[in-house]
Amino acid sequence: MTRTVAVSSEKGGVGKTTTASNLAAAWGVLGHRVLAVDFDPQFALTRAFGVAPSHASATVYELLSQDGVEPDDAVVKEVAPGVDLLPARRELRRLEIGLVSEVRREEFLAQALDELRSQYDIVVVDSPPNLGLLTVNVLCAADEVLVPVSMVDSGALQGAAELRASVAGLAKRRFDVRVRALVKTLADPRRVMYQAIEEPLAGLGVPVARTEIPLRADFNNAVAAGVPLVLSRPDGRGGLAYRRLAEELFAGRPALQAVA
Repeated sequence: MTRTVAVSSEKGGVGKTTTASNLAAAWGVLGHRVLAVDFDPQFALTRAFGVAPSHASATVYELLSQDGVEPDDAVVKEVAPGVDLLPARRELRRLEIGLVSEVRREEFLAQALDELRSQYDIVVVDSPPNLGLLTVNVLCAADEVLVPVSMVDSGALQGAAELRASVAGLAKRRFDVRVRALVKTLADPRRVMYQAIEEPLAGLGVPVARTEIPLRADFNNAVAAGVPLVLSRPDGRGGLAYRRLAEELFAGRPALQAVA
């Protein structure tokens, strides 16, 4: 059965797209067939895999705009080993405005993905850094939600709490989605801010992943290069952390040994 994993946070700058791209790449390396879906008008996930929206034959915008685009026509194949990409472009903002007047407007993405899911083991969806209608579509399309929490920004804690409340609200409306885990990103336990965030994070009442993603400049370099760090520096601390997180989310797999 295909798993659909949303990576979402109300707060920007928490490592949301970095988490989505590196987990997708890590699961691909582990032998899973993965579809990475960019549902953010800033199309950061598209760029993270080195794809320019202008070079794609179609994007998720055309797919959901009902322009006669078939789902397979909008997918960019093999952007990384085992990973296909459904890219985005800026015009996705127009779609959010147009959805307001639609019936069942929160389910457009889920319906579009229904025709693609059977081809993949895992679908990873990157959402905008807000709780607007595009993000609600992402949450309604997902089975589980990963929430990155920046350990250098106290505002990320509030963002995680708000997203947890939104998921709980959808669950009450009988959408089958849950917060799988909070993921500590930009983590450096030596920092005062890390220590200030860690204790209240546990008090949110949702699981916190054991694997922490370290604060590393390598992630910025990987974004500029258009190659997830899991692939460009697989034995570095950042790449290994995401590989461990990918394995942790598939319980029962052996843990990797840390490499400096």
